[in-house]
Amino acid sequence: LKARVSGLMETRKQPDEAGRGAEDDKFLPTSLESGGEGQALTLHWTLGINKDVVGGVHNLSDSESSDMFYAAAHTGVIFDYNTGVQRLLQGHVNPITATAVSKDKKWIVTADTGPDSMMVVWERESGSPVKTFLNPHPYGVHALDITPKPSYLVTLSAPTPNNDGSTGGKTGEQGRGSLKDQEECQSISVWDWPSDADGAICTAVVGTQDVQTCVLFNAWDTHEIATNGKRRVFFWTWDAGQPFQFYSPALAPRDFKQRIGDYTQTIFLPESTQAASGTVDGDVVIWDLSLIVDGLSRPDERRAVKIVKLCPDVSLNVLRVHEKARVVIGASDGAVRFYDYQFRVQAWFEDLSAGSVKAISFERSEGDAEDADTPALASTAGGEEDFKCPNFLVSTGSALVVLVQSKLFYELSPDDRRGRLISQGLASPVH
Repeated sequence: LKARVSGLMETRKQPDEAGRGAEDDKFLPTSLESGGEGQALTLHWTLGINKDVVGGVHNLSDSESSDMFYAAAHTGVIFDYNTGVQRLLQGHVNPITATAVSKDKKWIVTADTGPDSMMVVWERESGSPVKTFLNPHPYGVHALDITPKPSYLVTLSAPTPNNDGSTGGKTGEQGRGSLKDQEECQSISVWDWPSDADGAICTAVVGTQDVQTCVLFNAWDTHEIATNGKRRVFFWTWDAGQPFQFYSPALAPRDFKQRIGDYTQTIFLPESTQAASGTVDGDVVIWDLSLIVDGLSRPDERRAVKIVKLCPDVSLNVLRVHEKARVVIGASDGAVRFYDYQFRVQAWFEDLSAGSVKAISFERSEGDAEDADTPALASTAGGEEDFKCPNFLVSTGSALVVLVQSKLFYELSPDDRRGRLISQGLASPVH
């Protein structure tokens, strides 16, 4: 374990440019007790991107920099897409499966899935690790999120692989005994990473066989968390030293007389008690408190109140709330669309032609710099103003990353609305 942590610490000594000569020796680790000159190989450059990690590309840019962050196999990469310089964050022994970046763009979190997994918090400026959690879950981290004021992390454990290589909860005769059950069931944990504690401050077992794939803090009440799998949505409340409280609203096809597709992601809507979940069928399920007594839910619990048909037969892969009072949705048809909080379309970018959207991330604007701890509310934008938003990155399932400016919405030619291709990975495995 000491060797692994030392290997992490050396990343802050890695040079910022590729192709150096004999002076590379001074960047080799000095804390390893193995002697010699350190590693046999020193990584200088990576080609590729973990394209299937939803939300795996993060825009670190602002008025002074043009950085982005993504994972390439076991390595985190801070990439300046204007100069081509990479800074490599090394130390994971498994492919990185979950990433997050704080709202102020100062902290990067990476986690992997597999034996000897770890979760690491990095300082973006220096590229050095500031907090390492060894084996945060028995088989690693499936998804994670960070609060707007970067004090807490929430993680969903990766499901234990079955004998056939697939993943899932316990089946058949597996899971006998309480300890065995806890290891094989998925769990959710909250971590106070700036503190000296090495363990989670709150943990609970997810009581469903529907593997939860998305986790999100409520930015307006960070003691509330939403998770979802393909068929179930959970709302959790937590506090340090207290057990998790949760509920999962029931939703059946007969409730709205239509088929409910598998869920993709869930978001909270500001200035309301509403939450929204996207589906693979192009629908959005709205969850809200209701005074109507149905015998199944309590008045203080959300239930499905309506379904909005946004994009028929198109999977809504990415849902997020932007600070300028808009809901941003990336779909499997390669389009990025902006909606108000009533899901009325405001702008659309349908000519990117880069593949199914996997991540959308905005650069840090001046407003973010002034108040990075408090999310903006809906009153910050007027409905009749011209559409404008910070530049954003779009990552796709074809391993492409495109830089998009809001002014492209007003271009007349489809070729002028494609955005700028800034990174091209590998769309298929290397054998």
